[in-house]
Amino acid sequence: MKKTIYLVQVNVTYSDFIAYLPYAAGCIQAYAESDAELMKSYRFGDILYMRKTVDEALEEIRDPYLVGFSCYVWNMEYNKALARRVKEKYPDCLIVFGGHNIPFDASLLETQPYIDFLMHGEGEFGFVRLLRALKNGDDLLTLRDLSLRVGGRCVTLPQSEKPEPLDGLVSPYMAGLFDRMLKEYPTVQFQGTLETNRGCPYTCAFCDWCFTERIRFFPMEKIRGEILWMSEHGIPYCYCADANFGIAERDMEIARWVVECNQKTGFPRIFKPCYAKQSDERVFRIGKYLNEHGVDKGVTLAYQSMNEQVLENIGRRNLDIEYFTNLNARYTEAGIPTYTELILGLPGETYDSFCHGLCGLLEAGQHNSMTVYTCQVYCNSPLAQPAYSKKFGIRWERQKLHGIHYPANFNGVQEYYDVVVETKDMSKADWVRANMFSVCLQSCHHLGLLRCFAIYCRYELGISYYDFYNRLLAYIFSAGGTYIRDLYEEIRRKTDDTEHSDWCYQNDVFSKVGWYFEEGIFLDLAYHIDLFWRDIRPFLDTLGIDAEVLPALLAYQRQILRFPGQRTVLIENDYDFYHYFDRIYDEAYAPLEKKRNRLTVTVEKQIDDWATYAREIIWYGKRRSATLLTNPREHIAFTVL
Repeated sequence: MKKTIYLVQVNVTYSDFIAYLPYAAGCIQAYAESDAELMKSYRFGDILYMRKTVDEALEEIRDPYLVGFSCYVWNMEYNKALARRVKEKYPDCLIVFGGHNIPFDASLLETQPYIDFLMHGEGEFGFVRLLRALKNGDDLLTLRDLSLRVGGRCVTLPQSEKPEPLDGLVSPYMAGLFDRMLKEYPTVQFQGTLETNRGCPYTCAFCDWCFTERIRFFPMEKIRGEILWMSEHGIPYCYCADANFGIAERDMEIARWVVECNQKTGFPRIFKPCYAKQSDERVFRIGKYLNEHGVDKGVTLAYQSMNEQVLENIGRRNLDIEYFTNLNARYTEAGIPTYTELILGLPGETYDSFCHGLCGLLEAGQHNSMTVYTCQVYCNSPLAQPAYSKKFGIRWERQKLHGIHYPANFNGVQEYYDVVVETKDMSKADWVRANMFSVCLQSCHHLGLLRCFAIYCRYELGISYYDFYNRLLAYIFSAGGTYIRDLYEEIRRKTDDTEHSDWCYQNDVFSKVGWYFEEGIFLDLAYHIDLFWRDIRPFLDTLGIDAEVLPALLAYQRQILRFPGQRTVLIENDYDFYHYFDRIYDEAYAPLEKKRNRLTVTVEKQIDDWATYAREIIWYGKRRSATLLTNPREHIAFTVL
């Protein structure tokens, strides 16, 4: 009789809204099932992927020989809880843990006695080697990439000397492993994962993305087949899990195939790659092509930090800032949204260097979008190793996983992740301050509440972005009795309390999902827009703007913010602010002209309620400045009166 194997790769949350197809578990099963000799001895049960209660999941596992768990920060505690219950019910069942949240040693075996094996590195090859050895009764100590118990000791076996070629792996999509899932949950929007290669030539200290530095490529036939499967099965969102999409010339061909499939079926609607770190002409061509055909959210211009010492500490090299400025202007001229990623909490960063870094990117023309991540600690990253963390005085705290852009339903098992809150160069208090500076800048500049004022003050009054947003933040926290101060104080309290805070903004007005702090502040203030203008006006009066220009600038800033219920918006002003700011975005500054004019804006997509607004404009649209009516997707007519 065949022995039954179950694979578990549960989603971050249980929802009838969005779920990722269990790509990693699917790859392992598809590869194992391609071995006809092996499958004479084994059979696979259904993959467990929806985050049901542990009791419900346990009921789906019947007489298992082995249960393999794919482990990430968003399902680690769930996996532990379910694995313990499986072992209690079936003591002879073998429990295997693998995935990115498994350290490259045997330490997890020492603290979790119900686990029998730890799989290190790429799962497909090691899992099949283990199944063969178990089937044949081979000495397990001859295997590689595995930790196990031997005579009461926990032992880690040697790592493979070189990575396996990828051309023998089997697609779980094309093997039909996910077809049943789509039928079982017809109301769920399933998201797909695509790999076109594995490996990364960079060795960033905060990252454990890839197990090899040498890049290996999947066959184009497999890639095309997987994209076609997603297209034909109505998968709206395809996440490309390459570390550096655009690093190879063939990636342009892949982009063309994505567009061709989208034009035939409408799917995938969004193809989201992580672009190559050193953005070049190829990435520009790919980003331009995908954007022109409406299937990409924008191009990442990743920086992580603007501080040279920090970059040296983490083993990273950035684009030259002058090159970045010219490149960003080129993307802007082509109508391609860009966003820049930074990480708060890296070794060597101070409050001033971090905040100056954010503002340096504004100086370089990045007014569209930034994403600031807190530095998370992954067990296999260099940053997590004792010698590295001791050298830089790194201290991290455990934080509850929170529901960003999904309704948080962990079904009884809370997940956690570790976040750097202090280094020898940045205290916890300064880390909180830097978070609040970032939230203030993103909500008021990139999401647009006060972007016009910040830019005008920079170019006409010589007030740097750094001074503008530091002054704004100081004003907000000193404005006792105001709505805006209470809102920011609540976010500051959540930021400081990593142990108990849910670390997100949630309001049923904007649906049940959670929002990043900057998104939540923007949504809240947009919903209470009259309170915002009342509370912020005293600050605007302190900036020294000409008495004639100030009311005109205020009117323009207020009128270009997008709200639900708008279709055609008329914006009249005595100054040509529209072209003034547009030239600045194109790195072609010219003085503001006094010229009576009218903007007629016809919005591309009418939105009538706040929940839809939050999803379409903030979640889907913030990287193209959708919160402003002057973004490139709207239809704008300019008339001199």
